[in-house]
Amino acid sequence: MRFKVWLHLFSACFLLGFPTFLIGQQSKDWKELAGLKQTIRQSTYYDSATVFKKGNKAIQIARRLKAPSEEAIILQYYGNFYYFSAQPELAKKYYLQSISKARETGNYSLVNLNQIRLAFVLSDEDAFTAEKKFKKHLKTALTNGYKENAIEIYNGLGNIYDVRQLKDESIEYYFKGLKLAEEIGDKYRQSMILNNIGLIKFSGGQVEEAEADFIKALEIIQGMDEGRLRLNLNNNLGLISKESGKLKASIKYYQSTLKEAKKLGFPTGIGVAYLNLADSYLSSRNFKMANAMTDTSILFLEKNHQWNFLGVAYGLKASIYRQSGNLPLARSTLLKVKLLNETYPFPENILYYLKELGDIEEASGNMKEALRLTKAYHLYQDSITDLANKDKLLQMQILYGKDKIANELQNEKNKNTLLVKENELEKTKIQSVIFISILVTLLTLLLVFSWVTLQRRRHQKQFTQDLIAHVDEERSRISKDLHDDLGQSLSMIKSRLSLHISGKTSDLSGLNEAISEVIDKTRNISHELHPSMISKLGLERSLDSLIEQTQEHTGLFCSMEIETDLHSLSMDTQAQLFRILQECINNTIKHAQASALKISISEGSEGLELLYQDNGKGIGEQVKSIQGIGLLTIKERVDKIGGKVNFQSGNEKGFKMNVFLTKSMKP
Repeated sequence: MRFKVWLHLFSACFLLGFPTFLIGQQSKDWKELAGLKQTIRQSTYYDSATVFKKGNKAIQIARRLKAPSEEAIILQYYGNFYYFSAQPELAKKYYLQSISKARETGNYSLVNLNQIRLAFVLSDEDAFTAEKKFKKHLKTALTNGYKENAIEIYNGLGNIYDVRQLKDESIEYYFKGLKLAEEIGDKYRQSMILNNIGLIKFSGGQVEEAEADFIKALEIIQGMDEGRLRLNLNNNLGLISKESGKLKASIKYYQSTLKEAKKLGFPTGIGVAYLNLADSYLSSRNFKMANAMTDTSILFLEKNHQWNFLGVAYGLKASIYRQSGNLPLARSTLLKVKLLNETYPFPENILYYLKELGDIEEASGNMKEALRLTKAYHLYQDSITDLANKDKLLQMQILYGKDKIANELQNEKNKNTLLVKENELEKTKIQSVIFISILVTLLTLLLVFSWVTLQRRRHQKQFTQDLIAHVDEERSRISKDLHDDLGQSLSMIKSRLSLHISGKTSDLSGLNEAISEVIDKTRNISHELHPSMISKLGLERSLDSLIEQTQEHTGLFCSMEIETDLHSLSMDTQAQLFRILQECINNTIKHAQASALKISISEGSEGLELLYQDNGKGIGEQVKSIQGIGLLTIKERVDKIGGKVNFQSGNEKGFKMNVFLTKSMKP
């Protein structure tokens, strides 16, 4: 499109007799604009200064050239930047502005492409609606011959199905996009999709096949100015090589990653590349190079305020000292992780601290302390999952549940249809018997027929009632369990995938196990969830841990008073009370805007009384109707253990909840 516009302007200038120098200036402007666009596109992942500084300059040139389509492209790049920066509302704003500008010039291919970008934004909130949007825009793209746009859609559908663990469907869409990219000779998109296919194979344990895809993708873009994609591919190959024990190859690939990151001026990429190099050198027992790379990484990360990765760098340096036998230096270096986290708290840093300190204690022969730290590590890891933000994927998980229920209903409907046919056949047989037996005794046959018909109707009525009850029960249990557990796990998985896709992290270790765990939980969704720490620690110690973590990570002032022995309660009752308080704390953190909360458990004259209260803004009329899955779940949990619950809230009066277990109800 840009080339056609340039020819049009050139012809117009020639016919009007414009001076030759003006034509030369326009040619210079077009060349400069092309360079600016390439730089902006490469910077949309991380460099806001470059994106908007060069973007504004590009817009000025586009207006000077009277090329509104080029201005629309820059607006789209702005939208891309905000999308990769996890600011969806600003991304939508610029995509819509780009659509409006593109429509002014009749550039409907660009309109279609921006609509595709909006579908990508929507996929983070509602994957099912985004899927419908993608397929609608795909029809437009294929009808009008927008093949590059069609490839983007195939890639988007592949992403959606990959997140939903439908690997076969994901690969199918990726291959459609790859085939179309090969057909039109689009090397960049060929390489991009091969990278995505390789990631799926890698996560599925097909390491050699994934490596072949990454290598092929690198070969395709050789000589092209696609540093960002080349960085990702080299990083993935470094990860595969290290996991496969090919440490020399991993060092080579990570060096290439570092080179590309420096060329792009990508701060996070540079710091992570140094860390990856240090890790590979450490695995090959080259302590000198590992230490040098780590020191360089620390200097660079401090300079660019990359505090989350800085904690990892100090932890890696401590590991180098530990493995080289210098345990005192390992301890003093690791302490910097803890001190750093007091100012810039990141859960990953604390996890690294606990894990490495446990290894140091084990190396020192202090096995008891090493075991304690290992337990603390796993407990903290579980708490991160419990406190993770699950709101974004909650709607998707509920929809998953609805789909499952719909499938179950369809199966039951099929069974019912078969039963009806069998009943009709049985009826025919009975009628035949009646007809033949009428010669013996008309009265007996009439009585038998009436009795059989009555029994059949009762059976069908009971069957229908049981079916409805079963479906209602399944809906309630699935909705509750999705809210309590699976939404949190998938939110963590999605967060890590988003960080990896955006180039903020390359560490996908443990992701396959996490996904397998979610699958196992989904298969066993009908089983009642039970927090493992209750059976190990008891309710009181579990609540102590929950309160401590809440206060540490949110700044809320938390207090708790327990004036009764909780060990006499059954494990099920303890688990339900823990989940109830966990839900209350989550609601306080997310909605109440409170500064303090209090938990009190005491033995009254009539039985056990649990009191929870905060000083937030309250929830008003919501309490009266017990709306929202959170409050509904609390009520159901209290009902399950035979108790009573009372909610109190008003404007500027905070939230208060009383749970009563009378002596007759108390286990």
